[in-house]
Amino acid sequence: MDQIPQQEEIRLSQGTDLYKTLVEKSRELICLHDKEGIYLYVNPAIEDLTGFKPEDLIGRSPYEFIHPDDKERIRLEAHEPAKSGRPTIATQYRFLRKDGTYVWFQTLTQPIENEKGEIIYLNTASRDVTSQVHLTENLQQEKKFSSLMAELAKVGAWESNVETGTVYWSTEIYKILERDPSLGIDRETVYHKYSYPEDRERLREQNMRAYLQGESYSVEHRMLTESGRVIWVRTQGKPTYVDGRIVGVYGAMQDITLSKLVEEEIRLSEKKFSEAFHSSGNGIILLDKSGFFLEVNQSFAKMLGYQPEELLFKGFQDVTYHEDINIGASAFQKIITGEKNTAQFAKRYVHKKGHIVWVFITGVAVRKDSGELMFIVSQIQDISRKRILENVLREKNARLRSIGNHLKERISQLEEFNQIVSHNMRSPIGNISTLVKFLEESQTEVEKQEYMDYLKKTSDQLLTTLNEIVEVIKIRQSPKVTSEELSFESVFSRVKSMFFGQIVEYGAEVIADFSESPSIIYPSVYLESIFLNMLSNSLKYRSETESPKIRFRTYWLNGNHILEVEDNGLGIDLKKHGDQIFKLHKRFHRDTEGRGVGLFMTKNQIESLGGEIHVESIPGKGAKFIIHLSRANEFTI
Repeated sequence: MDQIPQQEEIRLSQGTDLYKTLVEKSRELICLHDKEGIYLYVNPAIEDLTGFKPEDLIGRSPYEFIHPDDKERIRLEAHEPAKSGRPTIATQYRFLRKDGTYVWFQTLTQPIENEKGEIIYLNTASRDVTSQVHLTENLQQEKKFSSLMAELAKVGAWESNVETGTVYWSTEIYKILERDPSLGIDRETVYHKYSYPEDRERLREQNMRAYLQGESYSVEHRMLTESGRVIWVRTQGKPTYVDGRIVGVYGAMQDITLSKLVEEEIRLSEKKFSEAFHSSGNGIILLDKSGFFLEVNQSFAKMLGYQPEELLFKGFQDVTYHEDINIGASAFQKIITGEKNTAQFAKRYVHKKGHIVWVFITGVAVRKDSGELMFIVSQIQDISRKRILENVLREKNARLRSIGNHLKERISQLEEFNQIVSHNMRSPIGNISTLVKFLEESQTEVEKQEYMDYLKKTSDQLLTTLNEIVEVIKIRQSPKVTSEELSFESVFSRVKSMFFGQIVEYGAEVIADFSESPSIIYPSVYLESIFLNMLSNSLKYRSETESPKIRFRTYWLNGNHILEVEDNGLGIDLKKHGDQIFKLHKRFHRDTEGRGVGLFMTKNQIESLGGEIHVESIPGKGAKFIIHLSRANEFTI
């Protein structure tokens, strides 16, 4: 009998050892706590799970290690129920690791009672669920994002089981079709209430082909919402297989109403642009970043004599007149770089046949939302006729101004002639009248002869004055004097030879440079007279202190033949005599011979052919005469 208790004691001892071994070797964290949760025992698994040793936790409260945000929940869901003997559930929370990070535990807390049924200890079994928690969080995040993307994209899922007749719609499809999810859905309702009548059979046919032939599909069609709105959706469907046979169809539905509206707006906009582009009476072109034609309308091609397809292999510079290559180039570059979006300028293009076409260009940049240039739209207006009319108008206005100026000159000349006649002829005529009276009253032959000599001298002076006036009138009334092409060098050489003796006597240096403008179409007698008067004056009014230096030069200036005569002679005080230089019988150096006729005649000859003469001079420094022999036609197109 004594052996039985001993055997029980041995078995109990063996059981205790086995239990201890299981607890010590367990991969789960097994702990014994008092009723307040203080650790009384912690198995070795704690070190693998948290880095702490069992002795680090003995005598300490678990709340020292539980995450602050989880403490109250653990107390209410596990600790308090276990202390009172109520059922508990496995609870998840964060537990501090030795390295300062947290591990997720799932812990089940159970009470331990004594023989009297009193709770004296708490037992906890915990396992690491960190990976599961993270996975769950990721799944929840994915679900949230999927729901958000479905809502943003307006995409919902659906499934139709042909065998059971059931239809499943996701929440988003109910939203798309404005249907209350609590009402559910069935196949007949889908077809007869929400399918657009004209698209119903096509949708049914697609589903039947998926079910019978296993074909997937994607189709755009219209549907009706609960409120009666017509919307556009894209429906995709695939067969559902069970044990190798098709039992239904599943897929997705996306609300594409907005994109359809945008597509329609774009289509209408492109149609309007295309119609305006091709039917416009003005030229319209599309240019890329390099200035090459992307597209041109018929009006532009016709403007330059091309077919539209011929220009697609060219750039706008290829049809630009060579002198206008740089016109608009800077504006075009600023559009490319984004400094500006529009540009306007006029320039010349070259027609296929070679003639010039004047155009006015308005260019506008078309950019992406990012600001990147897509192309430039330019409207080209043919302004050739306008330019011609403007030039004709300017020419006529210029002619009117010229006529007005000519009339003013004529009036001025008439006034001058009146002054000449009144001044230069009144005295001789009065003198003749007096002499005739004296002649009639003379008593002796000597007196008569003396008065006759005076009369002869006075009449000679009067005749000279009359001849000078007649000569000027002849010049003014002979605008059609014969002109011919003359070599400046040839005419000047003849004139220079007339003054050979004076040039040698005075040691004069006469330089002629006609290289820039060697010839002119002009009356020979006038050009010779101009050279003669200019050279004569330069020699006559030479400096008293240095040898004469006289320079003749011709050149072009703004389309005009310019003759420039410069000397180092006495010069003229323009402040005193500037308005008298080209008047008849005006002389400014009393010690020098002269009648004051040369410059007067020269000016009249020059102006009779539409030219001008000006003078620059400083007393004692010489004079420079600038003669515009002819005026260029400034009204070119």
